[in-house]
Amino acid sequence: MLTLLHTSPVHIPVFDALRDRHRPGLPLRHVVEPELLDRARREGPAAVAAEIAGVVRRAAADGAGA
Repeated sequence: MLTLLHTSPVHIPVFDALRDRHRPGLPLRHVVEPELLDRARREGPAAVAAEIAGVVRRAAADGAGA
């Protein structure tokens, strides 16, 4: 399974279409966290690094291999 982190749900259909074109059948999971981009812009990347690491850890625990 491939898990993608997005800051807007608008990106989901784009990546679904890319998956369908290049890797049909690949399990794909989308995580949408819009506040991460806003906070990173206000406070800098370090302000969201731990939260992003948590998203990655949860994705791996849920079976994401990429």
